Amino acid sequence: MIPCGKNNKPIHRKLVVVGDGSIGKSSILTVFTKGVFPEVYEPTVFENYVHEMTVDGHTLELSLFDTAGQEEFDRLRSLSYADTHVVMMCYAVDSLDSLENIPTHCPYAKIILVALKCDLRDDEQRLKKMKNRPVMYEEVKCSAKHNRGIREVFDQAGRVALSVHLKTNQDTSSSTCIIL
Repeated sequence: MIPCGKNNKPIHRKLVVVGDGSIGKSSILTVFTKGVFPEVYEPTVFENYVHEMTVDGHTLELSLFDTAGQEEFDRLRSLSYADTHVVMMCYAVDSLDSLENIPTHCPYAKIILVALKCDLRDDEQRLKKMKNRPVMYEEVKCSAKHNRGIREVFDQAGRVALSVHLKTNQDTSSSTCIIL
């Protein structure tokens, strides 16, 4: 069965971006949707974007939800999870805590793990500080600051979104989590 979207009618998919505060979630969304890196950090409470893209010949209209990473917004963040096709779980390579907090976010959706600020991985002092701990998940890497890997991250998210068929309220007996 071929998903719709090859006839130029967009397939609508919802993607929620989660992770700790001030790790670069808003930056990758801004670079992806507007092509510009935001030089000034402004904390997000809740923001959403709609962006059309083509993945593997399918036209997707992505509803992108940027969530606040601060703990005090946990309840508000969870409101964005309804009808989500993909959760993009993000961490910053210069923040071990942001990686360790990954399992606490939205355990029932298909997941893309995204390493942000990869331009900082070349910094030897930061690597020593992180004690060269290996990442225990497969991940997609990017740097919004240098616009590296952004398209690949969203292409992968689009592919995962195409594979998701949301369950109806009657079919909630089991859930799976996939980390790519």
